[in-house]
Amino acid sequence: MHDDKRLGKGPIPISPERYINEKQVDGLSILKKFGWKLICIRRPSDGTSTTLMKNGQAKEIGILGEDGILRVNPEIQIRQSRKHE
Repeated sequence: MHDDKRLGKGPIPISPERYINEKQVDGLSILKKFGWKLICIRRPSDGTSTTLMKNGQAKEIGILGEDGILRVNPEIQIRQSRKHE
């Protein structure tokens, strides 16, 4: 079992736009139209966030870069929801 490093914070912040730049906000808006969903914004203590998205149909996971471009990476590790603990 992994310790939850979010310290009570959910995987998606209430205001995601506070953690991503304008190009990422635009990219997020466009990608949602093509079936991509925001699954989490990793927010390490150093201040550099990583925005992860998932395509519901193909089950692909990608990182939304600072330039607003999605880079699909099948090796990304994400935690599964622990609803039944």
